Amino acid sequence: METVKASIVQDQEKCFIRIESEDGEIIIPMTEDRPNEVKKAFNRIISRIRTIGEFQIELETVGEDLFVQVASEYISQLNREILEVHGAMRHAGLCRIVD
Repeated sequence: METVKASIVQDQEKCFIRIESEDGEIIIPMTEDRPNEVKKAFNRIISRIRTIGEFQIELETVGEDLFVQVASEYISQLNREILEVHGAMRHAGLCRIVD
């Protein structure tokens, strides 16, 4: 299973999770209510599952502040969802790559 890197980026008062991807980075806002940006990020993750297959996200940022703790839990939950979505897509024959 492939592992992709993620990091927490803070820009002034804004904070977001940046996930590395071959076709550009995937950004998930943490401190702003931007549902369209979250939806766009999730669509890119689902597209990646469909074309690449199962993968895991690894948070590179370490620390004890609140943003790191929230991002860490968010990534853990996202990794569980990736496994479930991949299994459902594979079962439905929606994955381009059969692993």
